[in-house]
Amino acid sequence: MEFGIFSQMHTPPWDDEHSRFLREVEVALAVEAAGFKYDWSPEHHFLQYYSHQPAPEVFLSFVAGKTKRLHLGTAITNITAAVNHPARVAERIATLDHLSEGRVEFGTGRGPPSAEGAGSVTPSPAEPKPMWKESLEQIPRMWRDEPYSLEGKYFRMPERNVLPKPFSKPHPPMWVACSSPPTFIE
Repeated sequence: MEFGIFSQMHTPPWDDEHSRFLREVEVALAVEAAGFKYDWSPEHHFLQYYSHQPAPEVFLSFVAGKTKRLHLGTAITNITAAVNHPARVAERIATLDHLSEGRVEFGTGRGPPSAEGAGSVTPSPAEPKPMWKESLEQIPRMWRDEPYSLEGKYFRMPERNVLPKPFSKPHPPMWVACSSPPTFIE
């Protein structure tokens, strides 16, 4: 059986962000020492008290430098081009894969229809799933193809070599969060 934690960065009104970040790092060190396999860090935006974690790759790279075995997971990274351009996500995950020497677990999902999603522009409420799906299909191609290009429905990219390529071969494990039926129903 494998165990993991979520470094959510919950920041209630009586707490401060700086102390919370440092405590989350201490927890990651403690769970590695206890034999846990994962530290999952979600991407959240604009949430007053729920989670102040807009850059999980930054947090996880710091944790990677302080741990030896702990697998570092993004849970979830919003890969819709309106929030994070898929090529930038591919670059950040591949960089973290190198810095952790293959301990990255790339988690994604279609994103929340809340204040978080409303912070960026999407064509309509029905668009996040197909936007996410298009990006999800392209990121492994970006890690593999030299050069890569796309004329998609939701994003375009001229011919480029997306670098770095991942340390893990063929690429880091990919996970999909499925907390609502519309994510896994085709």
